[in-house]
Amino acid sequence: MDATSQGWTLSKALFLSYMALSYVIGEIAHFLINTTSREVAREIQFGDQACFVNKTRAAELNSNASCTGYNETSCTEEPLCYWEYSGLGYEYQILAGPAFIGVFTVSAMLLAVLSDFLYDKLSRTVLLAAGTFTFSSACILMGLASQYWHLVILRGLIAMGESVCRPISGALIAELFPPSSRGVANGIFSWGVYYGYGLAYVFGIYITEADIAGYGWRAPYVLAGIPGLLISVLLCFAVKDPRCSQVGESKQGSRSGGGLPYFKSLLRNFLSPSMIILLLAAFARHTAGLAWAYNTRLFFQTYYPDFDIVLWILCASVIGGSFGVFAGGFFSDRLVKHLGLPSRLWLLALCTLLAAPLAVGTLYFPPPQAMYCLIAYYFLAETWFAVLFTVIVEIVDPEVRSTCIAIFLFCMNQVGGNLPIVVTPLSKTLGYRTAMYVMWPGSLTISSVLFLTASLPLIIRQRRMRNELMNEPASDEKSD
Repeated sequence: MDATSQGWTLSKALFLSYMALSYVIGEIAHFLINTTSREVAREIQFGDQACFVNKTRAAELNSNASCTGYNETSCTEEPLCYWEYSGLGYEYQILAGPAFIGVFTVSAMLLAVLSDFLYDKLSRTVLLAAGTFTFSSACILMGLASQYWHLVILRGLIAMGESVCRPISGALIAELFPPSSRGVANGIFSWGVYYGYGLAYVFGIYITEADIAGYGWRAPYVLAGIPGLLISVLLCFAVKDPRCSQVGESKQGSRSGGGLPYFKSLLRNFLSPSMIILLLAAFARHTAGLAWAYNTRLFFQTYYPDFDIVLWILCASVIGGSFGVFAGGFFSDRLVKHLGLPSRLWLLALCTLLAAPLAVGTLYFPPPQAMYCLIAYYFLAETWFAVLFTVIVEIVDPEVRSTCIAIFLFCMNQVGGNLPIVVTPLSKTLGYRTAMYVMWPGSLTISSVLFLTASLPLIIRQRRMRNELMNEPASDEKSD
């Protein structure tokens, strides 16, 4: 009996929960630098510097003085101001983006190819456990870093570990769950992004402010990494790769095998028109998401320094994002029953388009109005991740799923993961807020159009398959 026909079981739910928890911890480790950038920059000393108000001194004098726009000389001459690292600048953008993305994308592709190519020799659950152990250990070690190059290397190790999560887990979900529940399963797994991102603010801001044992910003990295060590053990010993029981059947011909047939299948699947257009759409969508993620705290620190964003971001990410990604999978599972695979992308295009004006509102309005827009934005915009990867696993052959996902992630992250660095030069020319308008809602709108366009090859494919099915009985009658 096909494993995917069995629907939901306790063992599958447990397996999915371990994968999702691993993803949560990986995303906390991923985004902690974005929520602690100013504190880390000031202690390790990197990036741009700016003029800040000495709030303690200003409170003593009951002054509302502003130090915005002062250069270093005028800042040091003003008794209520001080010159210090801001957490912004190319060093930060490189640390947040390219230092992570470069390693993440290469590792994801190599490990996924290894996983697919050594189908009957390498357990994917052991590979996932090793990745979880790697990013958890690197996160802990970031709490001990003393120089900028330490941070760069450890960010790379976090990226290497987390690179196995989406490709391996995506392939496992496709094998464990039938199409009628695959979108929901992908949505639950994708909760890792939103819980991880939201909790990165709790860890990075509240735990840093708590100054546990005098360790300041270092404590969040250590506390966030420790649970991942336990999850890595559970993944390694408590669950088994479902394909291990199918190796005998695979060897009897259900797979295309390694070598040349494998690479031909990989090229044919990845270079299909629908995959190419999906990739272009993902470039724009990922650019939009990371441009905001990498600049969320810095944006509010720049324009609304006295507003506490932690609980708002946690609410937006965990409640809005989790609901959005789950709802995207849930509704797309129902649409696909009646309208076919293209309907998943119609839903995705519509939700992304509706999210763009909410992104504009987040940047335009002061808080808390900006936060209302942001929560609504997450409800709509975050449908994309689960739906996108559900479509990918449904249009590629099983023997190259992990590799196709990894190559897709490689390309998506090389472009979408690195383009947010453009925020810095744009902000120097247009201003920080205008640069964010261009990179966030602007990229969202482009991605919406491309997601809709990506459905066209799927419509053609669906009609061709329907015609073939309709012609088969007629062909059989003639042959009789």
